[in-house]
Amino acid sequence: MKTTPEQRAYLGNISSLMAKIHKLLLVNEIEKYEKEKGITCNALERLNLLLNSPELAWLRDMSQLMAFTDEIYFQKEAIKDDQIIAVQKGINNLLIQQTDSEFSKKYRSLILHIPDLIIEHGRLKLALK
Repeated sequence: MKTTPEQRAYLGNISSLMAKIHKLLLVNEIEKYEKEKGITCNALERLNLLLNSPELAWLRDMSQLMAFTDEIYFQKEAIKDDQIIAVQKGINNLLIQQTDSEFSKKYRSLILHIPDLIIEHGRLKLALK
């Protein structure tokens, strides 16, 4: 069995939409962090914050889901339907369904205050269908 162009395009689109959502969240959180601390972070400091800061730990679940999606997208073996289903379930569990997780709580509060976030969230929901 071989990966179809449709499978690759589907995962590529989902990956791109998740990256946009992640960037919106990250920029918002880093700007908030910089404002609270009265500092401006360079690119390396921002990366360090994403990887190590307790304030941004909640974003790591999304980073892991993005890495998982990209790993499937770039694999040499054929993409299997169950892999696509696993990505869809991961996105649904993390971004679509409301849960009591730290990520869900923060994401739900930010979606109301970042207009572009609600747009990209809607695009992701449509792409999953």
